[in-house]
Amino acid sequence: MKKSLKTFFDNRDSILKVLVYTVSIVFLTSLTKLQLIEGKEYREMSEKKMLRSSIIEAPRGEIYDRNGILLATNKLGFDLELYRTKVTSKQLNNILNRITSILIKNGDRINEPFSMEKNELIFYSEREKKNFEEIYNLKEKYAIKEVLEKLYKEYELEDFTEEDKFRILQIRYIIAKEGYSLFKSIGIASNISYESVIMLEEIKADIPGINIKVSPKRHYPNGSYVSHLLGYVGSITREEYESVKDIGYSYNSNIGKMGLEQSMEKYLKGKDGTLRTQVDSMGIANDEIVHKEAVTGKNITLTIDYRLQKVAEDSLQTVIYDVAHGLKGYKKSPEASSGSIVVLDINTAEVLAMASYPTFDPNDFIDGISYNKWKEINNNKTKPMFNRAITGTYSPGSTFKMLSGIAALESGHVTVEEKIQDTGVYKYGHNPKCWVYSAHGRTHGWVNVSEAIKVSCNCYFYEVGRRMGVEELVKYAKLFGLGSKTGIEVSGEVKGIIAGDNNVSKWYLGDTLSAVIGQSYNSYTPIQLANYIATLSNGGNLKRVSLVKGVEDNRDSKVSSDELLKHIEKYTGVKFKETNVELKKEHIDAITEGMKTVTSETGGTSYIVFKNSEIEVAGKTGTAQVTTGADNGLFVGFAPADKPEIAVVTVIENGGSGIYTASVVKAVMDEYFQISQKEIIGKTEQNIVKPGIKY
Repeated sequence: MKKSLKTFFDNRDSILKVLVYTVSIVFLTSLTKLQLIEGKEYREMSEKKMLRSSIIEAPRGEIYDRNGILLATNKLGFDLELYRTKVTSKQLNNILNRITSILIKNGDRINEPFSMEKNELIFYSEREKKNFEEIYNLKEKYAIKEVLEKLYKEYELEDFTEEDKFRILQIRYIIAKEGYSLFKSIGIASNISYESVIMLEEIKADIPGINIKVSPKRHYPNGSYVSHLLGYVGSITREEYESVKDIGYSYNSNIGKMGLEQSMEKYLKGKDGTLRTQVDSMGIANDEIVHKEAVTGKNITLTIDYRLQKVAEDSLQTVIYDVAHGLKGYKKSPEASSGSIVVLDINTAEVLAMASYPTFDPNDFIDGISYNKWKEINNNKTKPMFNRAITGTYSPGSTFKMLSGIAALESGHVTVEEKIQDTGVYKYGHNPKCWVYSAHGRTHGWVNVSEAIKVSCNCYFYEVGRRMGVEELVKYAKLFGLGSKTGIEVSGEVKGIIAGDNNVSKWYLGDTLSAVIGQSYNSYTPIQLANYIATLSNGGNLKRVSLVKGVEDNRDSKVSSDELLKHIEKYTGVKFKETNVELKKEHIDAITEGMKTVTSETGGTSYIVFKNSEIEVAGKTGTAQVTTGADNGLFVGFAPADKPEIAVVTVIENGGSGIYTASVVKAVMDEYFQISQKEIIGKTEQNIVKPGIKY
């Protein structure tokens, strides 16, 4: 026996064979047990325990006005998703047709990457068109009809109606572009109606792969009011996703696209949570577990007074309509269709109201704007989404004369008492005429700076412009913030142009004479003009214009002013330097006196508007020529004249006269002083809606 065992163990091949046979027997026994004896039990356990992770979208922070009135919030909405399951192409088509028919029946809109108009495919962007061509290998010029027929055949859609074919194709394209699986969904429709939710839930067991996701939806309770400042939220683009994917965004995230929603995205965006769902091989959910809680974004309080904002927008719209149609005594100017208004606190440069007309409803953009709505906005020649208050630039016309006057006084080229004769035709330069001589064949006679502002005498300012030269004029324009961005917390602000600030290679006296009365290359935004008037009225303190009063989360943890300023400066690229021009009081008083007579004395260009005002207003009208259409109308002013609180600037494009714009300002000032003279009681009770959902 010992000899036999020794012989066996000395033979390595025999040992190896025994080990292989033994392992094989064990493996086959275990495999038989798992597959045949206990296979059904393990298979059921496997199918029940597949985990699918999905994102719990965090509600965005809310936006309030300075008195606690809600401007942007969130409400719960329902999104329809589709996961991939084991179905044939034809079965998938039937599923898509069934669920989209329910949506259409209830007035819901499926996600549309493109649409059809006059036998042409219309894409919402060039990027989407390029994606379509790349996915379907459309390298050369192609006929849409042939492409559609090919795709209908490829996707086995021949048996459906033309309308159903196209609807299903849109979703098949989304699948082809984004891809989907048992663990990754595609979006079929967003913010669907409760009626659709009920009907889909009833058939959910029969349609594998569909899922109704509850998520927070941005909501703007005041519709189009404050829209240019708030902006809107939309689905993240591929380019945006690539830049933010490492800081908590997913391909299905929403992101701020314009206004404060964009500039304050860092604070408004919450932290998404994670939901883990147990599903079987058909995609049917068995259980859900919240793996990570979502955290709501930070809330923002603005400097805006909503009630004043509403009056500003309504008044602006009303006056523009009346001017365009020649109502209420206005000279008819059919081209009048747009304008803007800015109201600043002159001591802080906080924006109390800022409006641009025409406007838009940011609710239209939630979860993607419809093609028809986008076409309506995009084809509107008045550009409803254009924020004229910070992006529109206008020749200031006579509203620039206070700048010219204060510059001449401060630089010593004229005194408060000195009178200059209006000769009708100025004898220097290109011999320009005073407006009153051109219109009526007479002159203003001898006038000092206050009187020159009251009657808007061109010849007076031609003379002070010749005396001090364009360099001094440019210097003071810069000291008052003209030709520079204010640093306001939204994108799109432009610098404007100071006439004589290296605009042309050769500069002549005639150019200076035009510049000093607000013409030539002078071109400024309403927000710059408002800050210039605020600086003039507060004694020369040029401050950074601001919209954001504070940022805090739901636990009252506030973002420091230093951190907020750093973020704003980084976002806007503007480091605004506050300065003190140190104006002499007698010079300010002289300019103010002239502006007071504009509104309070017979002969003042806006006396007819303000003659019955309870508050004394210091103002100046302006009329600026444009290349086409009627002149632009402007009004700048502040009140109360002797102890200023607010500065207001209004522009009506092609309005014909600055007198008409004064009517907009009158309504705003009446509202402001009605507010400021009363104790505001129950501010939070003014909320139009209750605060939205928070996590």
